[in-house]
Amino acid sequence: MTPGTRMDHRLHMPGLALAAMLATAIAGCGKSPATSQTATNADCMQAGTPEAAVTLVIDALRNDALETIPCRAVPPAMQDKLELAWREDRSRWPLAELPLSSKLPAVLAALNGPAAETRLRLAFDHQFAGQTTELQSAARGLGLFAVRYIQKESSYQPDQRAHYANLIVALSDWSSHAPLGDRTLGHQSVSLLVAGANASSIHDDAGLRAAGMRGSLRGLTPLYHNAKQALALYGLSLDDVLSSVQVSPKDRSSDHARVHVHYLVHGEPVDSDIAVERRDGHWYLSGMLADAEQALASPLPQAEPPAVAQDVNK
Repeated sequence: MTPGTRMDHRLHMPGLALAAMLATAIAGCGKSPATSQTATNADCMQAGTPEAAVTLVIDALRNDALETIPCRAVPPAMQDKLELAWREDRSRWPLAELPLSSKLPAVLAALNGPAAETRLRLAFDHQFAGQTTELQSAARGLGLFAVRYIQKESSYQPDQRAHYANLIVALSDWSSHAPLGDRTLGHQSVSLLVAGANASSIHDDAGLRAAGMRGSLRGLTPLYHNAKQALALYGLSLDDVLSSVQVSPKDRSSDHARVHVHYLVHGEPVDSDIAVERRDGHWYLSGMLADAEQALASPLPQAEPPAVAQDVNK
């Protein structure tokens, strides 16, 4: 099989399961009353309580409003700075919240390549069709590996590490029972992902850079929406996961708090304690704030040295 037709595991299950985990983990998950939110415009709200710091981001995920995540997750003073850092290639926040986010350009290229749907369907038939038992076993192994990786990876905040690990276990259990090798479902999921990628305005890394932070999140929304539909084909509704979330206060000081989050992944409970903090009168997820601040502190990437001209007379 040629490199262009090899089907990357990120385009199939349990790669999609990992994508669902990542999307859910961004927010920490939660629900809160509308009175705890302060409206700044029709789409962007800021949290008036610790619980709302979680729910505002989860609502954006549930409503396919990805471009509103920055204005819900960080103070207004940081948003334009993050936009500039993105365009300068110093940041890919909030996409960088996701493990394997550096692979997104390769996935976009595969989904937007020539005859992508036909080639990916053929690749599915060659590598996965009829191999549900083997794929389920691989899903269990991938889950174990991912948990160990998350537990050892120092770049994650403690709350993020615990949450990712718990969520991976639940998703691994789901994917180990899902019909991953079903040819009909495989072709349907490929069609959904390719259609979502084609409808998206971002097709490669250059597109991410040119569109900027908000534009990229907006441009990737069709792919995100169709990826949720593809997951549902295999019995996992991300919208059901997001809608199942319950959040409750745990402890609080003047400007710091922890909330307890409980939700269901394919019927399996996932629990996590999430740290939040208050900035300029509003509450934000501490992990996302820390990652955004780290992105802003990143230096400009070094320019590649100019090519040295060859002396044809030598």
